[in-house]
Amino acid sequence: MKNIFEKFLIFILLTTSILLGLSFWLNVKFHFNLFSLNHWNTLAQLQASHETISGAFYVSIGVALFIFLFGMVVILTYKHQEKAPQKPSEIKVETNINQPITQPTTAPEQPNSPEPQPSVLLTRPPRLNLPKNMAQIATAMHNNPQQQPVAKQPISGTQNNVNPYNSILSDIFNNAGYVVKKLPTILGYTPNLFAIGGNEILWFGGVDCDIETIKKTINKLQDTFHETLEDVPINIFSFILDTQNKYTKENADNETEIFHDIEECRQFISEHNAPVISDDDEDSFKAYSEYIDTIIQYIKNI
Repeated sequence: MKNIFEKFLIFILLTTSILLGLSFWLNVKFHFNLFSLNHWNTLAQLQASHETISGAFYVSIGVALFIFLFGMVVILTYKHQEKAPQKPSEIKVETNINQPITQPTTAPEQPNSPEPQPSVLLTRPPRLNLPKNMAQIATAMHNNPQQQPVAKQPISGTQNNVNPYNSILSDIFNNAGYVVKKLPTILGYTPNLFAIGGNEILWFGGVDCDIETIKKTINKLQDTFHETLEDVPINIFSFILDTQNKYTKENADNETEIFHDIEECRQFISEHNAPVISDDDEDSFKAYSEYIDTIIQYIKNI
């Protein structure tokens, strides 16, 4: 719809420009006012009486018509192609929901990972350039009384027990070159895995969680990223470790990766390693990591 409206405006601009240009030329060259009915009547009378009319007059009108038709062809055939990040295995992996609140997992240093497979890596988005006053923004977020509601209970699980899958998932993502972060609580849901990688990639997932909860969590993360960092896209990917076989790939609408056992998850992530961080991108990745830490602290109070 937007492209149609843009083409309509360009069509109006093209038509107006050609009419004004032709009117100016005919007025200067032949003293003919393109917008005067009397002039058109006089031209018709001259043609009816077989009076000689300069061929340049007709050539001028013909050239204007050619320019108009050529411009219309260009407008109608031109297609604007927007560049979008490629998603691994054509999957828009979104964030997970529906897991117990767990103890924070300290992110180990990022190990050296194997060379990533080019067929599954995302296209490099713009270089992350966070605001210099991020610390003040984070402080303001915490101190804002409107953002301090009563803490919500987790959607599933208990608060005191750590799901045994947490450490296994952390090891899988660490071995694939991702940096595992502290588990946030988003809209009352705590995922079992929350990790980041180069090219502003964010993975999160849960064990036996509900697909609708995942979608709500993804929407909340996207809204938060847009609110606090409009110019840099964060590429969100999610998964469900469905040990109860509740979902299939079709159930998830190809938006969330579905694994039915931990080995299936390990195999998939090992084939989709985190992008290697070059020396030139180390500062950018550090800024991205600090930004995610701030968002984790901020979003738990929403």
